[in-house]
Amino acid sequence: MAAANSELTVLQEHLGRYRKVTLQTLDLMPEDKLSWRPLGDQRTAGEQFLHIAQTEEFYARGLFENEWNMDRLKPEAITQSRAMLQQRLASVRAYVLGQFGRLTAEQLDAVANVPGIPVSWPLRSWLWYLVEHEVHHKAQLALYLRQLGIVPPFFAYALPPGVRPDIR
Repeated sequence: MAAANSELTVLQEHLGRYRKVTLQTLDLMPEDKLSWRPLGDQRTAGEQFLHIAQTEEFYARGLFENEWNMDRLKPEAITQSRAMLQQRLASVRAYVLGQFGRLTAEQLDAVANVPGIPVSWPLRSWLWYLVEHEVHHKAQLALYLRQLGIVPPFFAYALPPGVRPDIR
């Protein structure tokens, strides 16, 4: 049990740290640019943030409740505001972290059957996937900011605005 608690603590730290950077990225994205996309076939900035939340909710509800609702992944036909995106990101993360207190080592080791996915991963791997998925899209959003002439936040830690130890 101690190993599971330790791993969950590390997962929780990663989820929290990267979400803070994602929220800093959202704060830097001008509200009027949430509907902007770099190319015609790419997601808008708002859709990228929404995709992070939708994917996390889809997998979390499926992994924790065996509720695999594909509608959770459908693009939404509404215009996203910063406040709405912040709320979606916060509510799904609160749900995920709320589930952590219920997990056991046996559950982390159990293979999760995810519909339509041809791999057999234990729950721990799917939880790390949620971290990696956010990192991937957060990096895309950093490129969106750069294309808009805005320096994105530091990629790994939520630092004070404008602090970038990797840029001199």
